[in-house]
Amino acid sequence: MLLVAERKLLYNKKQAESAMAKKILMIDDEPEICKMVTEFLFDAGYTASYALNGPDGLAMIKKDLPSLVLLDIGLPGMDGIEVMRLIHEEFPSLPVVILTGHKDAETVKKMGSLGACEYLTKPINLETLLHQFVVDLIGKP
Repeated sequence: MLLVAERKLLYNKKQAESAMAKKILMIDDEPEICKMVTEFLFDAGYTASYALNGPDGLAMIKKDLPSLVLLDIGLPGMDGIEVMRLIHEEFPSLPVVILTGHKDAETVKKMGSLGACEYLTKPINLETLLHQFVVDLIGKP
C-alpha cells in the first residue's frame, strides 16, 4: 500500500511525463487519413490528435501547443497556406510539415517562406513520416 507522500510523488511524476509528451497535431480534411496517421503515431509513442479544418486546428494549437503540426495544403474554406500564415504569425518556432497531394514548386516555396520546415507528398508513407520527419524534428518519444 502506498503512503500519501508516495502517491503524490507518483502522481507528480506522471503529470511531468504527460507534460513532456511529444504532441503532434494533424490538420487535414480527410478523416480516414487522419485516423490512420494519428493511430500510427500514437502506437509509436507520441500523443497525436487531428482537426478536419483550419479554424479547428488553430483553436487546438492555441489550447494545447503541440510539438509538431502536420498540415494539409488543400483544406476547404481556410486553406493550408492561410493556416500556415496564422501559425507562423503566432507561433514562429512551431515546426510544421506540409502535406500535399502534388508537389508544386511555387506552393512549396511559398509555404517555406511562411515558416514550414518540410513537406511530404501524399500518399503518406508512415515509416518515412516517422523516421525522416517526426523523429528528426522533435525527437523520439
